[in-house]
Amino acid sequence: MVANGNGKLNAETGLDTGAPEEAAGGAFPDQFAYLTPGGSAPGARQIGLVPGNEVPLLEVNLPPALRGHAREQVAERQMRDTLASGDDLIEVRPFYRPDRQDDWTRVLVADRAILEDWRRLAGAGCRAVLPDYLALPAGEGIWTLIQRGAVVLARLGPEDGFRAGPTVAERLLKEALDRADPAPQAVYARTPVTAELEALFNRANVPLLRDEPALKAQGLVPPRRLAHGELNFDLRRDPRAARARLRASVLPWRWPLLAGSLAAAMWAGAETLAISRLEEQTAELRDVTMQAVRRDFVPDGPVLDIRTQVSRALAEARVKASGAGRAVSPLDLLGLSADVMTKRGARPDYTDYTQADGLSAVVRVEDFAAADELAAALRQAGLAISVVESRVSEADEGVRTQLRIDAPDKPVGEEQ
Repeated sequence: MVANGNGKLNAETGLDTGAPEEAAGGAFPDQFAYLTPGGSAPGARQIGLVPGNEVPLLEVNLPPALRGHAREQVAERQMRDTLASGDDLIEVRPFYRPDRQDDWTRVLVADRAILEDWRRLAGAGCRAVLPDYLALPAGEGIWTLIQRGAVVLARLGPEDGFRAGPTVAERLLKEALDRADPAPQAVYARTPVTAELEALFNRANVPLLRDEPALKAQGLVPPRRLAHGELNFDLRRDPRAARARLRASVLPWRWPLLAGSLAAAMWAGAETLAISRLEEQTAELRDVTMQAVRRDFVPDGPVLDIRTQVSRALAEARVKASGAGRAVSPLDLLGLSADVMTKRGARPDYTDYTQADGLSAVVRVEDFAAADELAAALRQAGLAISVVESRVSEADEGVRTQLRIDAPDKPVGEEQ
């Protein structure tokens, strides 16, 4: 008999412990072989089976946000409290589907001493060691049953299963039907089952089908064997040993990682201080610049564009300094207009200056609206602007506009 807490589990299944009953033989293809004391170990391509009542699949109540090793620890604590078992008497391992490895709610529970016996019997050559109910075919919405004498094996979809005697199996199946939402679409029973089980499924309006053609006739996909990650739950693997190996591989790196994290934190702090100092210096420079602009160039009104407004003030100052009736320097006009053109994204093709016509500029812009906006911006900057011509160029993209630029105190009539 299984000692301590797991004895309670096996008592609930209605089966004796130890080697599998002869009545369960023949339920699986040749790729499976039951482990028996004194028997030969499974071959390299075989999967060893053990009685599923020794490795029940039990449900645990876990918070959805709990993940990883912490989730496993809470599940182990729940099982030990439920079974009144010590730390080293049972082994608890999560049972999950490959696509749902983080929010599992069931665990495989087994006596640690019996697991050691199975590992010794199986050897290292076989593919895996599994509870026999996990070797049944499984599919979404389909329950699979096999009854051999006093043994009932059940797979209630990819995430549940059990092995029990007929009486206990009837009770477990009734409870599963009451909880199922939705109910299974069919029960796939390849062997005859008791009249009580047939009546149970009839009352639940769940068809009991005997073969794959019957499933296909109902529009159902036949369940498949080992298609839902069952080989991931090889009982030869010790989950605690795997975690110990992981800790052994990670711990030697903890000090270099800690030093690297500390260095990264120090570097980030130094960079933050440097950025703060740079922002302070930028703010100080902005204040000094604004004071100079207010004092020397724009004493009144808002300062919206320092570069343009200062250029305009300089141009006006040069005009005043040039004396009445004298020509304004083309460099002053070019400097002020260039600032506005650059800000508007205009591309000058060429500029020209003659004594008779003054400063002319041919500028390329995106469209006619952009040409009008450029002329308005130049006027707003304090220049006298006349649009000589605006036209579309066949050779280049955009609009080519020719402007005549003069000082603000020498207005020129606009032409088209």
